[in-house]
Amino acid sequence: MLKCYDLVDGRVQRCPDGQPGMIQVYSDPTDEEKSYLIEQCGIDGHNLASALDEDEISRMEFEENHLAVIMKRPRDVGMDRRMEFLVSSVGAFLFEDRIIILQTEDMPLFEHGRMPLRGNSIPGVLLRLLHQSTRQFLQHLRIIRTISEQIEKKIEYAVTNKSLVNMFSLLKSLTYYESAISANVLLLGKLRSAAGRIGFKEAEQEFLEDISIENKQCGNLSQIYAAILKGMAESRNAVASNNMASIMKYLAIINIVFMPLTVITGLGGMSEFTMMTEGIWWPHAYSVLVVFMVAVGFVTYLLVRGIGTPRNSRRK
Repeated sequence: MLKCYDLVDGRVQRCPDGQPGMIQVYSDPTDEEKSYLIEQCGIDGHNLASALDEDEISRMEFEENHLAVIMKRPRDVGMDRRMEFLVSSVGAFLFEDRIIILQTEDMPLFEHGRMPLRGNSIPGVLLRLLHQSTRQFLQHLRIIRTISEQIEKKIEYAVTNKSLVNMFSLLKSLTYYESAISANVLLLGKLRSAAGRIGFKEAEQEFLEDISIENKQCGNLSQIYAAILKGMAESRNAVASNNMASIMKYLAIINIVFMPLTVITGLGGMSEFTMMTEGIWWPHAYSVLVVFMVAVGFVTYLLVRGIGTPRNSRRK
């Protein structure tokens, strides 16, 4: 699918259908569109395939009549992804009069369809793509942090594997993000080195420097969040074992409380108790028995509840 845009007064605006623009975006191109890009536009077949390959690393190559840039960006997160945050590749091919962008799915490249740029130039569009990618990485990292905090609150009482599976999914996602952000850091370094050859203006070079700083901050955040989740995953087994031990302790206390009551009812029985309470009105006799058994159970509970706890805790 092809969408065309133009730069109007420093803003990216959608062109009417059928009208070519200086920004051409191909989302999941067809075989016919791929043939056009290779044969008519002169895009190398390997670079075209790399732009649609999720496992391709970020890089930059100067071709005969254009600049080929492969960058990484996060994919849109859906509710059905089960806490999976994935990355995809985006290819940008800069010609003198236009820029061709390739992506695997129809994802928004410009916020609200229109975004002010620093400079009305083709290289400025490339910088906006990189900046938008960095902002999306930051937004997804904030989401990951929120999810990890929710898991951290639940893990204290968790005895199942659900929290562990969620943590592993987030760790896998952060591994992808760390790799993608690191690749973008190298790409931004190459762009700064070749700023003059690419044609970046002074304001655009400053913008490129700002993007580089934000991208490094993204990398640091992803490493911090990954370290936190790894620590939580390692401590989760100990927490689950402690929770299970606490549950078993309470079950044992309940069992011990009912043991003397079972002995009393077993020795007394229905017929023996009736014989022993002969001459006493039966509601009074059974009321006394119930009160006596409740008292025995309560005393037993007081005796066994402090087993395995420090003395100071018992006093409290």
